[in-house]
Amino acid sequence: MKFDKTIIEKLREELRQPLPGEEAQYRMAPPYRPNLSKQDILQMNPRVSGVMVLLYKKNDLLNLVFTQRKTYEGVHSGQMSFPGGKKDEGDVDLIQTALRETEEEVGVTKNKIEVIGSLSELYIPPSNFLVHPTVGFAESVSDFMPQETEVEKVVEIPVSFFLDSNNINLKTEMKIFNGNVVQVPAYIYQEHIIWGATAIMLSEFTFIIERIINNNYSQ
Repeated sequence: MKFDKTIIEKLREELRQPLPGEEAQYRMAPPYRPNLSKQDILQMNPRVSGVMVLLYKKNDLLNLVFTQRKTYEGVHSGQMSFPGGKKDEGDVDLIQTALRETEEEVGVTKNKIEVIGSLSELYIPPSNFLVHPTVGFAESVSDFMPQETEVEKVVEIPVSFFLDSNNINLKTEMKIFNGNVVQVPAYIYQEHIIWGATAIMLSEFTFIIERIINNNYSQ
C-alpha cells in the first residue's frame, strides 16, 4: 500500500466508531480458541497488557513493525508479536504501557508516535493476559534498536502484505507449548509465521483498512 496520509486520518475516524470485534478477529482465530464472554474473562483475573500496532512510512509504503521474541521457557517463545508487554504500576493507562514498551523493545520514543486509536481488547488464554492494542503512527522511523534481552529480531512488513489473501495459510501446522501440533490460520511472511493473538489483532486491523479502501472505491 502506497503511503497516503489521508489513510491515517480515515483510520482515526474508523477507530472512533464501534469496532468490528470478534466478527473480524475470529477470521484468524485457531479452531480450539474458546468463545468466552467478558464476564468469563474477568473471572480469570487476567493480567493486563498493552501492545502497539505501529504504522510508519518507509520507501513510500505504509508499514507495520513486529518483534520476534527470544526463545525461552514460555508459551510465547519465539513468536512474532507487536511491541508491548504487561502494565507497570507507573503506567497511567494501557496506552502509556504500549508507548513505553515500544520504546524499550524497538527504540521508537513516544514523542515520535501519534496515537490514533485502539482496537478491540483480546484475551489470550494460554498466558491469561487481556491485551489492549493501541494503534499509532510515526511519520518517519530511523533504525530500530531491538531490546537485547527480549527481542531476537525486528521485522518490518508492508501493510499491503496483509491485504493479500494469498499470504494467509488457514491450516499452518504449529507446535504449541504443550507439545501438541495444531493447524491454525497464519500469515506467512518470508521465514516468519504470524499466528495466534497477533494474527487475531491483525485480522481486525485489516478488516478496518479493507473497509476504508472499499468505501473509497465505492464513492
